[in-house]
Amino acid sequence: MDESAFQPPPKALEAIMAETREIGFQSWCWPPVGALLRVMASLKPGGRLLEVGTGTGVGTCWLLDGMEATAQLLTVDINPVTQAIARSHLGRDPRLTILTEDARATVQREPPNSLDLVFADGGVGKHVLLDEMLALLRPGGIYICDDTKPHPMWPPEHAAKIPPLMEALAARQDFRRIYIDWSSGVVVMVKLAT
Repeated sequence: MDESAFQPPPKALEAIMAETREIGFQSWCWPPVGALLRVMASLKPGGRLLEVGTGTGVGTCWLLDGMEATAQLLTVDINPVTQAIARSHLGRDPRLTILTEDARATVQREPPNSLDLVFADGGVGKHVLLDEMLALLRPGGIYICDDTKPHPMWPPEHAAKIPPLMEALAARQDFRRIYIDWSSGVVVMVKLAT
């Protein structure tokens, strides 16, 4: 299904994608995943959201499009070149904080039970510091990670990381989870109340 025929994409998306293609960056959030992010963000009014892996801001703009006025999004990436595109198109949004640093520092700085949604688009909180990332979620908090379905563009080292990730996520009894086998392959998990 063409997601844009069902509901229009975020206003900033077209300009962000044009600049993303200009610099040859290919690790952006696919449209079906973006549409899912928008819906998930809308479930957390007034929530604190974290995106690991800003890239050029494609996933960021989908998250912002789903958020209401009092929600806050923190997005982090180590690459200032790609992140500059996100800053130029989205940086004036008062709900958004953009950090350029290793996401490990961000995860280690956040207190447990302080987040309502995490989009683990980069390696931190997915392949590194997974347990620490999941501990940041409040009960009812949503964890989303994509890029779990094999793709020809993947480097071999990425493909090798997916089976251990899926095993680790399946072992978590404190979450309800679903694997969505479309687009880039998405896991959505919700933290249970203890």
